[in-house]
Amino acid sequence: MKRWFFAAVVITVAIALTGCAGAPAAAPEELPPPGTERLTLENGAYAIFRFDLPAGTVWGDFNRLTAEFMVDAANMRIQQRNDGNVRLMGPYREEYFTEGGRTRHVNLGENFNGPFILDDTVRTFASMGAVAGEWFTVTYDISGASSHAQFSAANLPGAGATGSFFFGIGIPSQAEFRGITQYVRNVTLHHASNPALSVVSTGSGFEEPTFASFVPVMSRRVSGPPALAEESAPEAVALDEEVYTEEAYY
Repeated sequence: MKRWFFAAVVITVAIALTGCAGAPAAAPEELPPPGTERLTLENGAYAIFRFDLPAGTVWGDFNRLTAEFMVDAANMRIQQRNDGNVRLMGPYREEYFTEGGRTRHVNLGENFNGPFILDDTVRTFASMGAVAGEWFTVTYDISGASSHAQFSAANLPGAGATGSFFFGIGIPSQAEFRGITQYVRNVTLHHASNPALSVVSTGSGFEEPTFASFVPVMSRRVSGPPALAEESAPEAVALDEEVYTEEAYY
């Protein structure tokens, strides 16, 4: 009896292992088209975009910032941060960012949150006119008139300011471990009188994925081909005796 029981257990385990070995691997996510980023933002995080003003222009020459987003139906059902936080965060300075793991960030748990909420307008998917699977545009106020009550006027650039400006942009979720995945493109700082001098951001300007985020940084961002092809299909790593993917963890 014991021998038959033992044999049955061995056969069952062998079948289970064979089934696992033969199971198809999950297909990697497709890379976004060139000029587009795929963001997965959770727990109030924003992706950082850098703007370098053209020669001969100053901050006072620009009057708004826009970004185009596309979100599918499933992600539109995920709760937004505070049911409507689609804020403009910043401007931050290059020296504010800290490298940690495989990302770079400003820590919203420190003094980089309220004093840097430049536009605090409540924006739900409905109020933004979002339609699942279609591009829609969000316009941000950069004057300070729509800022959070905790915003520090010292962080608003003077009219004659030049140089690089870093802003946090995106649609974050409320929860940890369940971010809102979205596509974003044409993140643009608009010149008030000459469209030819408007600045379209090409990302954060840092090598690492960069965020305004609570720490640890759990959000993700991937740009279009070919630079980040490896990031679209990360290898698995063991953390605390459980298996995560690098993309899911960082």
